[in-house]
Amino acid sequence: MPSVTQRLRDPDINPCLSESDASTRCLDENNYDRERCSTYFLRY
Repeated sequence: MPSVTQRLRDPDINPCLSESDASTRCLDENNYDRERCSTYFLRY
C-alpha cells in the first residue's frame, strides 16, 4: 500500500475513518447517488 494511502487509513491521522468508510460504502451500494447518502456525509 502506498504511504499516502497508509496515512489516510491511520486512525491517528484520520479520526473519521469509520465515517469515511461508511460514506464510500453507501456510494458504492447506491450507484454513486449522493442524494441517498446525504446522512452519511453529514456524519462525516
